[in-house]
Amino acid sequence: MMGLVMPWHGQLVVVLLLAACAGCMVHDANIAPESPRVSVPFDYRWRFQFGPSPDGAPGPGSTDFKDISGQGCTNIEHNPHRVTPTDCMLACAYNQDCHVWLQDSKIRVCYHGGVDSKCSPSITPTLPAGGQRSSVPPLRTSYENAKQSLNDNSWDLIDVPHDFVVAGNFKNMSDTHHSYLPRNVSWYRKSFHLPIDWKGSHITVYFEGVFHVAQIWVNGQYVQMHTCGYTGFTVRLDNVTGILYGNDSTNVIAVRVDATFGSGHWYEGGGIYRRTHLIRTNPIHFTHDGVFISPEVNVTTKTIDVSVELESFSTGSPKVLVSCTISDPAGAMSNITAKMAVTMEAGHPQTVRIAIPASNIQLWSIKKPYLYEASVVIEGADGSILDTHTVSVGFRQTHWSGASGFSMNGNAFKFRGFSHHNSFTGVGTAIPDRIHLFRAQASRAVGGSFWRMSHNPYLPALYDFLDVLGIISWDENRDYGLEYVGAMHDMVKRDRNHPSIVVWSYCNEVECEQIYNKTGPQFRIAAKSLDPQRPTAANGPTNGLDIQGLSHAKNTSFEDFHQQYPDMPLVLSECCSCETQRLLRQDTTTCMHDQNSPGLLPYVSGSLGVWTLFDYYGESHGFPSVTSSYGNFDLAGFPKPHAYWYVLNWMAMISTDDYGRPPLPSNHVTRILDLPGEITTRVEVLSSGAALQLIVNGKPGDKVEVTNPGEPIQAKVDAPERVNCSFPRNLTSVQCRGLDHNGNVKTPGQCKSACCDAGPSCVIWQFAEKQGCWMGTADLSSCEPSEDPWVGAGDIVTVKNITALSFDTTGKVIGSHTILGAAQASAISLELDVPSPDTGTGTALVLDGHDAALVKASVVDAAGVLVTDQVVNITFRVAGGPGALIGIGNGDNHLHANAKSDNVPSYGGLARGIFQVNLDCVSKHRDRIVQIDVDHGPTTVNPGACGTVDSISVEASSPGLQTAHLTIPVSTSAEDLPLPVAKKSVALEGFPFLTNFAG
Repeated sequence: MMGLVMPWHGQLVVVLLLAACAGCMVHDANIAPESPRVSVPFDYRWRFQFGPSPDGAPGPGSTDFKDISGQGCTNIEHNPHRVTPTDCMLACAYNQDCHVWLQDSKIRVCYHGGVDSKCSPSITPTLPAGGQRSSVPPLRTSYENAKQSLNDNSWDLIDVPHDFVVAGNFKNMSDTHHSYLPRNVSWYRKSFHLPIDWKGSHITVYFEGVFHVAQIWVNGQYVQMHTCGYTGFTVRLDNVTGILYGNDSTNVIAVRVDATFGSGHWYEGGGIYRRTHLIRTNPIHFTHDGVFISPEVNVTTKTIDVSVELESFSTGSPKVLVSCTISDPAGAMSNITAKMAVTMEAGHPQTVRIAIPASNIQLWSIKKPYLYEASVVIEGADGSILDTHTVSVGFRQTHWSGASGFSMNGNAFKFRGFSHHNSFTGVGTAIPDRIHLFRAQASRAVGGSFWRMSHNPYLPALYDFLDVLGIISWDENRDYGLEYVGAMHDMVKRDRNHPSIVVWSYCNEVECEQIYNKTGPQFRIAAKSLDPQRPTAANGPTNGLDIQGLSHAKNTSFEDFHQQYPDMPLVLSECCSCETQRLLRQDTTTCMHDQNSPGLLPYVSGSLGVWTLFDYYGESHGFPSVTSSYGNFDLAGFPKPHAYWYVLNWMAMISTDDYGRPPLPSNHVTRILDLPGEITTRVEVLSSGAALQLIVNGKPGDKVEVTNPGEPIQAKVDAPERVNCSFPRNLTSVQCRGLDHNGNVKTPGQCKSACCDAGPSCVIWQFAEKQGCWMGTADLSSCEPSEDPWVGAGDIVTVKNITALSFDTTGKVIGSHTILGAAQASAISLELDVPSPDTGTGTALVLDGHDAALVKASVVDAAGVLVTDQVVNITFRVAGGPGALIGIGNGDNHLHANAKSDNVPSYGGLARGIFQVNLDCVSKHRDRIVQIDVDHGPTTVNPGACGTVDSISVEASSPGLQTAHLTIPVSTSAEDLPLPVAKKSVALEGFPFLTNFAG
């Protein structure tokens, strides 16, 4: 063990003894002994009222602006992506310094201005919508719903995390970006006790995230407002006048959530959608997010830089001793400890900086994400421990170069990664942790070792997963402008301990544009003051950057930028918005190949932001579509065909020695991309072999040489014999590429007949009034949704069995894939996708009140073959055990079933049910939960209920089909929680979920 006393501002600080223990308290004899810092889950038994209500009007109370539509203004600045006039106006209304708003929906531009803004029709540019106010009314803080005496027994009783918007019904309306789900103002209230032995403590509620604008009242008193829906915030309770202690005294916290507007052009949800915590500390304690152990090893001094911020709410100027110990959970290194004495001043936070030698540490990397524990302690003079805090830390050395890109620990490699949005079928933005683990493992399975937090900070648990799995990340701020510097500060302060984060991003695309260029320098100051070593970047043009990211740019754009700024590191921070679905697959090969290519330039760090790994709610491009189609996995977590392009190009074709490749085995890839009901005259196959052979219904075809590795191979299939000129595949409202125009026919019937007469040379015909007749042998994958009134149909090969074989250069079979044609639907089959070893997500759900499972329902025939071309309605239910159904989906971007329903139609033969445990047997301080919570809600937190617990039994049924049953194992061991599971699954032996997937 090594001990150090470090100088502070050039002077050796002497440790002085405290006369008494600060914050010593009387302890409740019925409660287990506690550490000085206690964090109690505050998620259960909230009361919820869905708007509209008498207190459900949007905005801060007064939104009276004089109409200045068609005018321009001076002294205005770009505001983030407020995509409608209402969004722009409400963002201004909540800002006490905003007097002017201007907005243009066509180009999604919003401007805000202050009291010095002058507006006139003669000032350019003029914008079609705007408002101005001469004075700013006070924020409304008086609501009936906020009163302590309100009887809220009729309100819904819910647990958080909770997204109230996703529970709504889809409605065709003008808001195309937010998944056609209505947004509104809603309210949460929670009644709670504060333990009598906490009197004299510092007590806060920490909200990890509330979307969008949150106003907080405690016992009817207005406390504060938080306007960023993506950063956490704390609410102090012990200084609220009239706060009550003891089991006979009830406090009420009320939260008004205005989710009627956002800043994104995608679904953002609404509500208390992340975890909440009730935290008790001594009056002298570390500030929230005040502990920083820099992941970047100081190359010059060979030290680890430690910075801790502490504050005192006690009287006098006590002296305390602050220590930091770095320990190795694996035991490969002796503990390293450094200490420093500090004089505290009440109400004045103090920052202590310590340098710790880093001579024998193992470096964190993608292949071996080695982590340590850092424990910081505040000691009083009498030896009492006033506060403790432990963080998981990893250490690495990173370098960015304008000439050669990025390197970590002296090893250069190319980024290969994905952008993301924070929503999932059935649960919206309130995604359980184990589903996030599934998403992270899916990224690694397709070769992604980089995670872009687009376009906002994510929940804290996700960063922990990335740390333990070895996925590096780009952490991105949401709102960009001078009024949002605090949000950048909060993001950096919260996330800076994570070794997985290698860069801070200010903004995204057009949102980066600023008129006066004052924002970038202020954001840089906010980031560098908290974390001097990590670089800053943006996915768009702005100033104050260390790294320049370019979005959807071609090679020439990178070449031009590099020629002009050769020393500025470059990265392809977003690319590849390639749209497709599992059914009626579209060919995205050219899109993926071409748009990823700039990342291969020698001076570009790589492609870190393929858009996107998963589909997400919103950004659907028009009703009836309500979700995006960009993902390699759909909204329900089922892989689409083009996910296998990345498996081939980013895994199978990348050497296992590549420093940026996930530590998964290099398996050969053979994958038929078409479904049985979508094959006309050829199929497309991906293969990592040197040659490929197709066997159709038992008949072998010729071997085909793989001449273009990494790209699909087209294999010919004999056209079916046409009976009575029938074309079973309906191709209405889509347009197929690669057909030939037939100018001799004038009606749809004539077009069909002409195709029929052409025999095997025509398997698809299409007709539109203006475009005429088109016919030929195009693949169904070329057919895309169209607004033009196309009608038409196509032939389908009757598939009983198609097998693709891959061969190496010696002629040896190295891989195969078979698809089977199905008969009539006969039954439902259930599989557990999460938790499952096949997805690297464990073997059981933990009874922690939050854990959730992903269950896959498949429609099968009597032989168990997946039926992809029949739609059946599937009903999920819990048949027994400590669980509840919390969401449904199927991956179809046109699904309009309510996310909280128990019934969903199959899509491509599949449907998804999400089941959550409703018993908490493992949370720390459960005795405090029982003591603190007042209402009795959906989650049982009775210690006596956690003896012998049954597994969760679920079933899926459909009229006329055999019902399926499944058991979801449960556990009360903390080792089965998602984070310990992630730690044990860094080097997965494979990802069978992807390899064996059918659908």
